[in-house]
Amino acid sequence: MPKLIRLMQNHNLAAGFLLLALCAILLADSLTQLGFAHGVLYTPLVALAGLSYRRKLLTLTASVSLIAIWLGFFIAPAAPADFSLFYVLANRSISCLAIVLMWWFGDQAITLRQSQHDQHVLASQTRLDLQLANQVAGISHWWLDDHLKMVQLDESSARLLGLNVRQLTLEQFACCFEQQAGPELKLQLEQTLEASNPLSLELRLHQESSQPVWVKLTAYADPASPGVLRGILQDIQQHYDEARRLQIQQRRFQQLADSLPVKVWTATADGRIDYVSETFASFSGQDAASIVADWLQLLHPDEQAPVLSHWQHCVSAKVPYNIEFRILSADGSYVWHLTSALPIFNEQGDVMYWFGSAMDISQQKALWQNTDNLRLSLYQTLNETTDAFFALDTQLTFTFINQKALELLTDPKIPALGKSITEVLYRPGKDYSALTTAIQRCYAKQSTETLSLTLPDQEHPATVRLYPSASGINVLLQLEQGRGIKG
Repeated sequence: MPKLIRLMQNHNLAAGFLLLALCAILLADSLTQLGFAHGVLYTPLVALAGLSYRRKLLTLTASVSLIAIWLGFFIAPAAPADFSLFYVLANRSISCLAIVLMWWFGDQAITLRQSQHDQHVLASQTRLDLQLANQVAGISHWWLDDHLKMVQLDESSARLLGLNVRQLTLEQFACCFEQQAGPELKLQLEQTLEASNPLSLELRLHQESSQPVWVKLTAYADPASPGVLRGILQDIQQHYDEARRLQIQQRRFQQLADSLPVKVWTATADGRIDYVSETFASFSGQDAASIVADWLQLLHPDEQAPVLSHWQHCVSAKVPYNIEFRILSADGSYVWHLTSALPIFNEQGDVMYWFGSAMDISQQKALWQNTDNLRLSLYQTLNETTDAFFALDTQLTFTFINQKALELLTDPKIPALGKSITEVLYRPGKDYSALTTAIQRCYAKQSTETLSLTLPDQEHPATVRLYPSASGINVLLQLEQGRGIKG
Protein backbone atom coordinates (compact mmCIF):
# COMPACT_ATOMS: atom_id res chain seq x y z
CA MET A 1 0.00 0.00 0.00
CA PRO A 2 2.72 2.58 0.77
CA LYS A 3 4.35 1.79 -2.57
CA LEU A 4 1.03 2.40 -4.33
CA ILE A 5 0.62 5.74 -2.53
CA ARG A 6 4.17 6.81 -3.46
CA LEU A 7 3.51 5.73 -7.05
CA MET A 8 0.33 7.84 -7.23
CA GLN A 9 2.05 10.85 -5.65
CA ASN A 10 5.31 10.88 -7.55
CA HIS A 11 4.91 9.04 -10.85
CA ASN A 12 4.07 11.11 -13.91
CA LEU A 13 2.09 8.21 -15.46
CA ALA A 14 -0.48 8.14 -12.63
CA ALA A 15 -2.92 10.30 -14.63
CA GLY A 16 -2.49 8.07 -17.72
CA PHE A 17 -3.10 4.97 -15.63
CA LEU A 18 -6.35 6.38 -14.24
CA LEU A 19 -7.53 7.42 -17.72
CA LEU A 20 -6.89 3.93 -19.12
CA ALA A 21 -8.72 2.36 -16.16
CA LEU A 22 -11.71 4.68 -16.69
CA CYS A 23 -11.83 3.76 -20.38
CA ALA A 24 -11.59 0.03 -19.57
CA ILE A 25 -14.48 0.21 -17.09
CA LEU A 26 -16.58 2.24 -19.56
CA LEU A 27 -15.86 -0.33 -22.31
CA ALA A 28 -16.84 -3.19 -20.03
CA ASP A 29 -19.98 -1.31 -19.02
CA SER A 30 -20.94 -0.70 -22.66
CA LEU A 31 -20.66 -4.44 -23.48
CA THR A 32 -22.58 -5.65 -20.43
CA GLN A 33 -26.33 -5.63 -19.97
CA LEU A 34 -27.80 -3.05 -17.66
CA GLY A 35 -28.17 -4.31 -14.15
CA PHE A 36 -24.55 -5.21 -13.47
CA ALA A 37 -23.09 -2.71 -10.95
CA HIS A 38 -20.25 -1.37 -13.11
CA GLY A 39 -20.64 2.11 -11.53
CA VAL A 40 -19.16 0.84 -8.28
CA LEU A 41 -15.88 0.10 -10.11
CA TYR A 42 -15.27 3.82 -10.62
CA THR A 43 -15.12 4.47 -6.86
CA PRO A 44 -11.68 2.85 -6.30
CA LEU A 45 -10.27 4.97 -9.14
CA VAL A 46 -11.48 8.15 -7.40
CA ALA A 47 -9.90 6.88 -4.18
CA LEU A 48 -6.59 6.30 -6.02
CA ALA A 49 -6.80 9.82 -7.46
CA GLY A 50 -7.28 11.12 -3.92
CA LEU A 51 -4.10 9.32 -2.82
CA SER A 52 -2.15 11.37 -5.35
CA TYR A 53 -2.91 14.51 -3.31
CA ARG A 54 -3.42 16.35 -6.58
CA ARG A 55 -6.73 18.20 -6.47
CA LYS A 56 -7.04 18.65 -10.24
CA LEU A 57 -6.48 14.93 -10.90
CA LEU A 58 -9.02 14.01 -8.20
CA THR A 59 -11.67 16.37 -9.58
CA LEU A 60 -11.04 15.24 -13.17
CA THR A 61 -11.28 11.54 -12.23
CA ALA A 62 -14.51 12.06 -10.28
CA SER A 63 -16.07 14.15 -13.07
CA VAL A 64 -15.17 11.64 -15.80
CA SER A 65 -16.48 8.80 -13.60
CA LEU A 66 -19.87 10.51 -13.19
CA ILE A 67 -20.12 11.13 -16.92
CA ALA A 68 -19.06 7.55 -17.71
CA ILE A 69 -21.70 6.10 -15.34
CA TRP A 70 -24.55 7.77 -17.21
CA LEU A 71 -22.94 7.36 -20.61
CA GLY A 72 -22.84 3.60 -19.95
CA PHE A 73 -26.53 3.72 -19.08
CA PHE A 74 -27.32 4.87 -22.61
CA ILE A 75 -24.89 2.74 -24.61
CA ALA A 76 -25.05 -0.55 -22.66
CA PRO A 77 -27.36 -3.38 -23.87
CA ALA A 78 -30.81 -3.42 -22.36
CA ALA A 79 -31.41 -5.17 -19.06
CA PRO A 80 -33.08 -8.62 -18.94
CA ALA A 81 -36.83 -8.50 -19.30
CA ASP A 82 -37.47 -9.50 -15.68
CA PHE A 83 -35.02 -6.81 -14.31
CA SER A 84 -36.68 -3.57 -13.17
CA LEU A 85 -35.38 -0.25 -14.59
CA PHE A 86 -35.78 1.20 -11.11
CA TYR A 87 -32.98 -1.01 -9.79
CA VAL A 88 -30.74 0.05 -12.68
CA LEU A 89 -31.30 3.75 -11.94
CA ALA A 90 -30.91 3.22 -8.20
CA ASN A 91 -27.66 1.32 -8.72
CA ARG A 92 -26.13 4.04 -10.83
CA SER A 93 -27.40 6.83 -8.54
CA ILE A 94 -25.85 5.14 -5.52
CA SER A 95 -22.58 4.80 -7.48
CA CYS A 96 -22.69 8.54 -8.24
CA LEU A 97 -23.28 9.30 -4.56
CA ALA A 98 -20.34 7.08 -3.59
CA ILE A 99 -18.10 8.87 -6.11
CA VAL A 100 -19.18 12.30 -4.81
CA LEU A 101 -18.49 11.22 -1.21
CA MET A 102 -15.14 9.75 -2.21
CA TRP A 103 -14.28 12.99 -4.01
CA TRP A 104 -15.26 15.04 -0.95
CA PHE A 105 -13.18 12.89 1.41
CA GLY A 106 -10.25 13.08 -0.99
CA ASP A 107 -10.58 16.86 -1.28
CA GLN A 108 -10.65 17.22 2.53
CA ALA A 109 -7.59 14.98 2.81
CA ILE A 110 -5.75 17.13 0.27
CA THR A 111 -6.75 20.30 2.16
CA LEU A 112 -5.58 18.80 5.46
CA ARG A 113 -2.30 17.63 3.96
CA GLN A 114 -1.69 21.06 2.41
CA SER A 115 -2.40 22.72 5.75
CA GLN A 116 0.02 20.35 7.49
CA HIS A 117 2.62 21.01 4.81
CA ASP A 118 2.21 24.79 5.20
CA GLN A 119 2.52 24.48 8.97
CA HIS A 120 5.63 22.34 8.58
CA VAL A 121 7.18 24.87 6.17
CA LEU A 122 6.29 27.73 8.51
CA ALA A 123 7.73 25.88 11.50
CA SER A 124 10.92 25.10 9.57
CA GLN A 125 11.25 28.70 8.44
CA THR A 126 10.63 29.91 11.98
CA ARG A 127 13.32 27.57 13.29
CA LEU A 128 15.76 28.78 10.64
CA ASP A 129 14.94 32.42 11.41
CA LEU A 130 15.37 31.75 15.12
CA GLN A 131 18.70 30.02 14.53
CA LEU A 132 19.87 32.91 12.37
CA ALA A 133 18.73 35.45 14.97
CA ASN A 134 20.49 33.47 17.69
CA GLN A 135 23.70 33.39 15.64
CA VAL A 136 23.55 37.12 14.91
CA ALA A 137 22.75 38.04 18.52
CA GLY A 138 25.08 35.40 19.98
CA ILE A 139 22.21 33.71 21.86
CA SER A 140 22.26 30.10 23.07
CA HIS A 141 19.96 28.08 25.33
CA TRP A 142 20.26 25.94 28.44
CA TRP A 143 17.90 24.49 31.04
CA LEU A 144 18.18 23.21 34.60
CA ASP A 145 16.30 20.19 35.95
CA ASP A 146 15.99 20.81 39.68
CA HIS A 147 15.07 17.18 40.38
CA LEU A 148 18.26 15.84 38.79
CA LYS A 149 20.31 18.95 39.65
CA MET A 150 21.65 18.81 36.11
CA VAL A 151 22.11 21.57 33.54
CA GLN A 152 21.57 20.70 29.88
CA LEU A 153 23.30 22.85 27.24
CA ASP A 154 22.54 23.22 23.57
CA GLU A 155 25.39 23.08 21.07
CA SER A 156 25.85 26.86 21.01
CA SER A 157 25.96 27.13 24.81
CA ALA A 158 28.54 24.35 25.06
CA ARG A 159 30.67 26.06 22.42
CA LEU A 160 30.37 29.44 24.16
CA LEU A 161 31.41 27.90 27.49
CA GLY A 162 34.30 26.08 25.80
CA LEU A 163 33.02 22.62 26.82
CA ASN A 164 32.96 19.27 25.03
CA VAL A 165 30.02 17.98 27.09
CA ARG A 166 26.45 19.23 27.08
CA GLN A 167 25.32 17.99 30.49
CA LEU A 168 26.70 19.42 33.74
CA THR A 169 25.89 19.49 37.40
CA LEU A 170 24.76 22.83 38.80
CA GLU A 171 28.12 23.21 40.58
CA GLN A 172 30.02 22.56 37.34
CA PHE A 173 27.85 25.06 35.49
CA ALA A 174 28.52 27.74 38.14
CA CYS A 175 32.27 27.08 37.88
CA CYS A 176 32.19 28.06 34.20
CA PHE A 177 32.04 31.68 35.36
CA GLU A 178 34.56 33.74 37.32
CA GLN A 179 35.37 32.30 40.71
CA GLN A 180 33.82 35.08 42.76
CA ALA A 181 30.56 34.90 40.76
CA GLY A 182 30.06 31.10 40.90
CA PRO A 183 28.59 30.61 44.42
CA GLU A 184 26.36 33.66 44.10
CA LEU A 185 25.09 32.45 40.72
CA LYS A 186 24.17 29.04 42.12
CA LEU A 187 22.24 30.66 44.97
CA GLN A 188 20.39 33.03 42.64
CA LEU A 189 19.39 30.19 40.30
CA GLU A 190 17.94 28.25 43.22
CA GLN A 191 16.04 31.35 44.39
CA THR A 192 14.70 31.87 40.87
CA LEU A 193 13.27 28.35 40.91
CA GLU A 194 11.60 28.94 44.27
CA ALA A 195 10.25 32.46 43.64
CA SER A 196 9.63 32.11 39.88
CA ASN A 197 11.13 35.56 39.32
CA PRO A 198 13.18 36.06 36.14
CA LEU A 199 16.93 36.45 36.61
CA SER A 200 19.24 38.56 34.44
CA LEU A 201 22.98 38.89 35.09
CA GLU A 202 26.08 40.02 33.23
CA LEU A 203 29.01 37.73 34.03
CA ARG A 204 32.47 36.93 32.77
CA LEU A 205 33.33 33.40 31.75
CA HIS A 206 36.30 31.70 33.35
CA GLN A 207 38.40 30.49 30.44
CA GLU A 208 42.01 29.68 31.24
CA SER A 209 43.05 29.27 27.61
CA SER A 210 41.68 32.58 26.34
CA GLN A 211 40.65 36.07 27.35
CA PRO A 212 37.57 36.29 29.62
CA VAL A 213 34.31 36.80 27.71
CA TRP A 214 31.37 38.81 29.01
CA VAL A 215 28.00 37.06 28.70
CA LYS A 216 24.46 37.91 29.67
CA LEU A 217 22.71 35.11 31.57
CA THR A 218 18.91 35.08 31.70
CA ALA A 219 16.86 32.47 33.57
CA TYR A 220 13.17 31.91 34.22
CA ALA A 221 11.03 29.14 35.68
CA ASP A 222 9.21 27.08 33.05
CA PRO A 223 5.48 27.45 33.86
CA ALA A 224 4.66 24.25 31.98
CA SER A 225 7.29 22.12 33.74
CA PRO A 226 7.60 22.58 37.52
CA GLY A 227 11.15 22.22 38.72
CA VAL A 228 12.63 23.20 35.35
CA LEU A 229 14.56 26.42 34.86
CA ARG A 230 15.11 27.62 31.30
CA GLY A 231 17.81 30.08 30.41
CA ILE A 232 19.64 31.98 27.72
CA LEU A 233 23.31 32.81 27.32
CA GLN A 234 24.23 35.76 25.12
CA ASP A 235 27.75 36.75 24.11
CA ILE A 236 27.95 40.50 24.84
CA GLN A 237 31.74 40.85 24.65
CA GLN A 238 31.38 42.94 21.49
CA HIS A 239 29.15 45.41 23.35
CA TYR A 240 31.72 45.67 26.15
CA ASP A 241 34.53 46.18 23.63
CA GLU A 242 32.53 48.89 21.88
CA ALA A 243 31.71 50.59 25.18
CA ARG A 244 35.39 50.48 26.15
CA ARG A 245 36.41 51.99 22.80
CA LEU A 246 33.87 54.76 23.28
CA GLN A 247 35.19 55.44 26.78
CA ILE A 248 38.75 55.67 25.45
CA GLN A 249 37.67 58.01 22.66
CA GLN A 250 35.70 60.17 25.09
CA ARG A 251 38.66 60.34 27.48
CA ARG A 252 40.99 61.34 24.63
CA PHE A 253 38.54 64.00 23.49
CA GLN A 254 38.27 65.42 27.00
CA GLN A 255 42.06 65.47 27.39
CA LEU A 256 42.40 67.27 24.06
CA ALA A 257 39.62 69.72 24.94
CA ASP A 258 41.19 70.47 28.33
CA SER A 259 44.55 71.19 26.69
CA LEU A 260 43.17 73.76 24.23
CA PRO A 261 43.30 77.49 25.07
CA VAL A 262 39.70 77.94 23.95
CA LYS A 263 36.77 76.77 26.02
CA VAL A 264 35.18 73.65 24.46
CA TRP A 265 31.63 72.46 25.02
CA THR A 266 29.14 70.03 23.48
CA ALA A 267 25.35 69.78 23.46
CA THR A 268 22.77 67.17 22.61
CA ALA A 269 20.74 67.28 19.40
CA ASP A 270 17.95 69.18 21.19
CA GLY A 271 20.36 71.86 22.45
CA ARG A 272 20.97 70.68 26.02
CA ILE A 273 24.56 71.35 27.15
CA ASP A 274 26.10 68.04 28.28
CA TYR A 275 29.85 68.76 28.52
CA VAL A 276 32.22 71.68 29.16
CA SER A 277 36.00 71.47 29.25
CA GLU A 278 38.11 72.03 32.36
CA THR A 279 39.36 75.23 30.71
CA PHE A 280 35.80 76.56 30.91
CA ALA A 281 35.46 75.47 34.54
CA SER A 282 38.80 77.02 35.55
CA PHE A 283 37.93 80.32 33.89
CA SER A 284 34.55 80.62 35.61
CA GLY A 285 35.68 79.26 38.97
CA GLN A 286 32.82 76.75 38.97
CA ASP A 287 32.84 73.00 38.50
CA ALA A 288 31.84 71.55 35.13
CA ALA A 289 28.66 69.92 36.51
CA SER A 290 27.33 73.30 37.73
CA ILE A 291 27.98 74.90 34.35
CA VAL A 292 26.24 72.05 32.51
CA ALA A 293 23.26 72.32 34.86
CA ASP A 294 22.82 76.10 34.41
CA TRP A 295 25.19 77.68 31.88
CA LEU A 296 22.94 80.68 31.31
CA GLN A 297 23.67 82.13 34.77
CA LEU A 298 27.31 82.72 33.70
CA LEU A 299 26.23 85.24 31.05
CA HIS A 300 25.84 88.97 31.59
CA PRO A 301 22.20 89.65 32.65
CA ASP A 302 21.64 91.98 29.68
CA GLU A 303 22.61 89.25 27.21
CA GLN A 304 20.97 86.13 28.66
CA ALA A 305 17.62 86.49 26.87
CA PRO A 306 18.97 87.32 23.37
CA VAL A 307 21.66 84.62 23.60
CA LEU A 308 19.14 81.96 24.63
CA SER A 309 16.74 83.03 21.88
CA HIS A 310 19.48 82.85 19.23
CA TRP A 311 20.65 79.45 20.48
CA GLN A 312 17.13 78.02 20.37
CA HIS A 313 16.68 79.36 16.84
CA CYS A 314 19.93 77.73 15.64
CA VAL A 315 19.02 74.40 17.26
CA SER A 316 15.57 74.46 15.68
CA ALA A 317 16.87 75.48 12.24
CA LYS A 318 19.97 73.21 12.46
CA VAL A 319 22.26 76.07 11.38
CA PRO A 320 25.71 77.10 12.74
CA TYR A 321 25.70 79.20 15.91
CA ASN A 322 27.85 82.36 16.16
CA ILE A 323 27.44 85.12 18.72
CA GLU A 324 29.42 87.46 21.00
CA PHE A 325 28.55 87.83 24.68
CA ARG A 326 30.15 88.35 28.08
CA ILE A 327 30.92 85.46 30.45
CA LEU A 328 31.44 85.79 34.20
CA SER A 329 35.03 84.98 35.21
CA ALA A 330 36.34 83.68 38.53
CA ASP A 331 37.36 87.20 39.63
CA GLY A 332 33.80 88.50 39.18
CA SER A 333 34.37 90.43 35.95
CA TYR A 334 32.55 89.82 32.68
CA VAL A 335 34.81 88.98 29.73
CA TRP A 336 33.82 89.16 26.07
CA HIS A 337 33.82 85.83 24.19
CA LEU A 338 33.13 84.80 20.61
CA THR A 339 31.06 81.63 20.88
CA SER A 340 30.53 79.29 17.94
CA ALA A 341 28.95 75.86 17.47
CA LEU A 342 28.38 73.48 14.58
CA PRO A 343 25.71 70.77 14.30
CA ILE A 344 27.20 67.32 13.60
CA PHE A 345 24.94 65.31 11.28
CA ASN A 346 24.63 61.57 10.68
CA GLU A 347 24.17 59.89 7.30
CA GLN A 348 20.40 60.43 7.45
CA GLY A 349 20.80 64.19 7.89
CA ASP A 350 19.76 64.22 11.55
CA VAL A 351 21.72 66.17 14.16
CA MET A 352 23.66 63.83 16.46
CA TYR A 353 25.17 66.52 18.70
CA TRP A 354 26.59 70.07 18.71
CA PHE A 355 30.29 70.88 19.01
CA GLY A 356 31.05 74.37 20.28
CA SER A 357 33.81 76.65 21.53
CA ALA A 358 34.10 79.99 23.31
CA MET A 359 37.15 82.19 22.60
CA ASP A 360 38.24 85.12 24.76
CA ILE A 361 38.11 88.25 22.55
CA SER A 362 38.44 90.84 25.32
CA GLN A 363 41.78 92.10 23.96
CA GLN A 364 40.41 92.32 20.42
CA LYS A 365 37.36 94.12 21.78
CA ALA A 366 39.58 96.63 23.56
CA LEU A 367 41.67 97.09 20.41
CA TRP A 368 38.55 97.59 18.29
CA GLN A 369 37.21 100.10 20.80
CA ASN A 370 40.52 101.97 20.79
CA THR A 371 40.51 101.98 16.99
CA ASP A 372 36.96 103.32 16.93
CA ASN A 373 37.94 106.07 19.38
CA LEU A 374 40.94 107.01 17.25
CA ARG A 375 38.82 107.04 14.13
CA LEU A 376 36.23 109.24 15.84
CA SER A 377 38.93 111.66 17.04
CA LEU A 378 40.44 111.77 13.56
CA TYR A 379 37.09 112.48 11.95
CA GLN A 380 36.38 115.22 14.50
CA THR A 381 39.77 116.80 13.72
CA LEU A 382 39.22 116.52 9.98
CA ASN A 383 35.75 117.98 10.31
CA GLU A 384 37.12 121.05 12.10
CA THR A 385 40.00 121.69 9.70
CA THR A 386 39.78 124.59 7.21
CA ASP A 387 40.70 122.32 4.30
CA ALA A 388 38.18 120.15 2.44
CA PHE A 389 38.59 116.41 3.04
CA PHE A 390 36.63 113.31 2.09
CA ALA A 391 37.23 109.53 2.01
CA LEU A 392 36.04 106.95 -0.55
CA ASP A 393 35.95 103.16 -0.32
CA THR A 394 36.99 100.66 -3.00
CA GLN A 395 33.76 101.33 -4.91
CA LEU A 396 34.50 105.07 -4.77
CA THR A 397 31.57 105.59 -2.44
CA PHE A 398 31.71 108.31 0.22
CA THR A 399 32.51 107.00 3.69
CA PHE A 400 33.41 110.40 5.20
CA ILE A 401 33.16 114.03 4.12
CA ASN A 402 33.81 117.08 6.30
CA GLN A 403 31.75 120.24 6.36
CA LYS A 404 34.25 122.20 4.25
CA ALA A 405 34.11 119.60 1.46
CA LEU A 406 30.32 119.63 1.56
CA GLU A 407 30.29 123.40 1.11
CA LEU A 408 32.88 123.23 -1.65
CA LEU A 409 31.59 120.30 -3.71
CA THR A 410 27.90 119.74 -3.05
CA ASP A 411 24.77 120.93 -1.35
CA PRO A 412 25.34 120.65 2.43
CA LYS A 413 21.64 119.86 2.89
CA ILE A 414 21.88 116.70 0.76
CA PRO A 415 23.53 113.66 2.46
CA ALA A 416 26.62 112.40 0.62
CA LEU A 417 27.62 109.39 2.73
CA GLY A 418 26.91 106.08 1.03
CA LYS A 419 26.68 107.66 -2.42
CA SER A 420 29.17 107.24 -5.26
CA ILE A 421 31.45 110.07 -6.35
CA THR A 422 29.62 110.41 -9.68
CA GLU A 423 26.30 110.86 -7.87
CA VAL A 424 27.62 113.51 -5.48
CA LEU A 425 29.69 115.48 -7.99
CA TYR A 426 27.06 115.50 -10.70
CA ARG A 427 25.54 118.99 -10.63
CA PRO A 428 23.94 120.60 -13.69
CA GLY A 429 26.13 123.33 -15.17
CA LYS A 430 29.17 122.40 -13.05
CA ASP A 431 32.01 120.25 -14.40
CA TYR A 432 33.86 118.09 -11.87
CA SER A 433 35.17 115.65 -14.48
CA ALA A 434 38.80 116.68 -13.96
CA LEU A 435 38.55 115.84 -10.24
CA THR A 436 36.69 112.53 -10.71
CA THR A 437 39.08 111.45 -13.48
CA ALA A 438 42.09 112.23 -11.30
CA ILE A 439 40.61 110.26 -8.39
CA GLN A 440 39.83 107.22 -10.56
CA ARG A 441 43.28 107.30 -12.18
CA CYS A 442 45.09 107.63 -8.88
CA TYR A 443 43.14 104.78 -7.27
CA ALA A 444 43.80 102.53 -10.26
CA LYS A 445 47.55 103.30 -10.18
CA GLN A 446 47.70 103.10 -6.35
CA SER A 447 50.21 105.93 -6.19
CA THR A 448 50.02 109.25 -4.33
CA GLU A 449 49.41 112.31 -6.49
CA THR A 450 49.40 116.07 -5.99
CA LEU A 451 47.85 118.27 -8.64
CA SER A 452 46.33 121.69 -9.10
CA LEU A 453 42.74 122.02 -10.33
CA THR A 454 40.32 124.89 -10.70
CA LEU A 455 36.98 123.73 -9.33
CA PRO A 456 33.61 125.16 -10.40
CA ASP A 457 32.71 128.46 -8.69
CA GLN A 458 36.39 128.98 -7.70
CA GLU A 459 38.58 131.89 -8.92
CA HIS A 460 41.93 130.23 -8.24
CA PRO A 461 43.25 126.69 -8.54
CA ALA A 462 43.08 124.35 -5.54
CA THR A 463 45.83 121.97 -4.52
CA VAL A 464 44.45 118.39 -4.63
CA ARG A 465 46.31 115.67 -2.74
CA LEU A 466 45.26 112.04 -3.42
CA TYR A 467 46.21 109.21 -1.03
CA PRO A 468 45.10 105.79 -2.38
CA SER A 469 45.14 102.57 -0.32
CA ALA A 470 43.80 99.02 -0.50
CA SER A 471 40.64 100.12 1.33
CA GLY A 472 39.88 103.18 -0.84
CA ILE A 473 41.25 106.67 -1.37
CA ASN A 474 41.48 109.87 0.74
CA VAL A 475 41.25 113.30 -0.92
CA LEU A 476 42.50 116.61 0.54
CA LEU A 477 41.57 119.91 -1.15
CA GLN A 478 43.52 122.99 -0.06
CA LEU A 479 42.42 126.49 -1.07
CA GLU A 480 44.58 129.57 -0.80
CA GLN A 481 43.95 131.53 2.38
CA GLY A 482 41.39 134.26 1.87
CA ARG A 483 40.00 132.76 -1.30
CA GLY A 484 36.86 130.72 -1.46
CA ILE A 485 33.69 130.31 -3.37
CA LYS A 486 32.75 133.09 -5.76
CA GLY A 487 29.73 135.15 -5.25
